Amino acid sequence: MPLPDRNRCLDIFREVFAEHLNTDDCMEFYSNRKQNGIETFLRSTVSSCDKLTAVILEEYRVKSKMGGNVIVVLPDPNYDVPIFSFQIGGNATQSIGLLDISPTLRDTDYAPLQDTFNKYRDLLSMGEPKVEWVTSISSPCLLHCQYGELDEDLFIEAMGEYLKIWVDNYYLSGKQLSDPAAIEQATNAVYKFKHVLHDNDPAYGIFAKAWGKPVADAFFYLETHQYPPLPEPPGDKSHFRAWKDSARNILWTREAQEYVMQAPERVHPLIRQSVEDRAAESGIGIITPEVLEQYIGQRPDSV
Repeated sequence: MPLPDRNRCLDIFREVFAEHLNTDDCMEFYSNRKQNGIETFLRSTVSSCDKLTAVILEEYRVKSKMGGNVIVVLPDPNYDVPIFSFQIGGNATQSIGLLDISPTLRDTDYAPLQDTFNKYRDLLSMGEPKVEWVTSISSPCLLHCQYGELDEDLFIEAMGEYLKIWVDNYYLSGKQLSDPAAIEQATNAVYKFKHVLHDNDPAYGIFAKAWGKPVADAFFYLETHQYPPLPEPPGDKSHFRAWKDSARNILWTREAQEYVMQAPERVHPLIRQSVEDRAAESGIGIITPEVLEQYIGQRPDSV
């Protein structure tokens, strides 16, 4: 059974947002491998524009069995603009769907989106999202399907409505931030979104196997080098899941946890509690080595 045609979501995005895109600052990535009738490819375009660091539009197919599209719009954290994200994909019988306007500040007002969210949640018969890593970076208005039945035409229609609301109520009206604490909070939220997305997305491993690590690294760089940048994926796969405070939705990067573990074991709980308490007070959602050093005033190995 052939895969559905999902590319029209990219056409809708371009129609709505074309006047804002900076086509003079654009990078394109394409890689394809077809062997014995089995095809894996990725076509990615990354553009920039005012108030945004990256507009990522993608089409992908994996082993001719799965395919879809991804749209991620990452704001410049110096502006009060939330993240727009959309994915539609899956195989010929089961769908993956994600649609959200993810907050970068903890006081983001979702009143302009609420009626549209209620409408499509009911029309699409979507219950509460259950995938923890998805909910850790989402808004209360997330629409999410994880390998289930989904009316894809209606879901793409919902994307167009969310996009118009994002443009009219968040992007165009997004003001430059002047409060250093708000800028830090927004920067941390963008970093957390990118970190969580790429830490849980199997795409890097799939593409490294299909095309080799240097090509997968190029794809990773294209998506993540904008400020705040992500470090390259580890060369080996022997990494652990770092600490998290699920109740307060605070994550640690592996690098930050490794720094703490260089201190004597007896002080690990004290450091962790102190850092997480301060992060919660400041609206910081992910502990990086930079956040850690800022909070404790020194490298943990010197504690």
